[in-house]
Amino acid sequence: MTLAPDRPVDTATTVWSGIPLPLRAAVQTAVGPVSAAVEAKAGRTAQLRLHLDIPSGRVFLKATPLSHRHAPTLETEARLAPAVCALAPRLLHHGTADNWRWLLFEHIPGRAADLSPGSADRDAAARVLRRLAGLPAPAAVLRAEDRWAHIGAGLDLGLLAGDRLVHTDLNEGNILIQGDGSAVLLDWAWPGRGAGWLSAGFLLAQLIDAGTPVAEAEAWARQALPCWAAASGAADTFVTVLTRRRAEQAATCPPARRTEREGQLRSAMAWHLFRTRT
Repeated sequence: MTLAPDRPVDTATTVWSGIPLPLRAAVQTAVGPVSAAVEAKAGRTAQLRLHLDIPSGRVFLKATPLSHRHAPTLETEARLAPAVCALAPRLLHHGTADNWRWLLFEHIPGRAADLSPGSADRDAAARVLRRLAGLPAPAAVLRAEDRWAHIGAGLDLGLLAGDRLVHTDLNEGNILIQGDGSAVLLDWAWPGRGAGWLSAGFLLAQLIDAGTPVAEAEAWARQALPCWAAASGAADTFVTVLTRRRAEQAATCPPARRTEREGQLRSAMAWHLFRTRT
């Protein structure tokens, strides 16, 4: 799930009135009348992402047509919700309405993490990832070595294997910083099952994307995320897989995302070069 900082509710009533009636009816049956709806700025997997004001406060709605290619990711989030309730917003209600799949989460006030060089939010992210590294993955979650098998030629993907839950889609928008400085993890549409240090690898990739020099990011991780340092040669395999995956994404993404994807590929290539030279 992706939550974004609240925006002014200048169009709050018209947003809700534009939602298909069966979906509105299902949500209001679950939580009561909706007085206002504010669109969330971030997130790509769900077609609708709304903060809703209801009699008891505020909730967050994600919804996608059942025919959409990302509809199964909402099923994944619903199944995974009990396993991540200590690290993520609680799932309050979910269901289908007409041709829509919907999820209602608790609303957690906060802001997207700042992962730029030197930001204190990096440490908040590290703290929550140290907790995540101890969580077992439900049996149905896709194994890391299976997820990347198609780009694993010549690599021992067994080095990535494990029974821990992995957040494979870490980015600034999916790390929410609360008022007390702690972090929660959002948007569990693409969970993985693998080594406990893999989530640290995905965070490092984002730090490098955000401008942190590779050597600085690695040095910070050795202190803040000891599991990454302990991964050693297995981490080299992860960085190689990440680079191949980003090359694949840059080659196949829609034109609107090409600049972003190519930038991510350059970051991964720089990281791969650093690890093969040291």
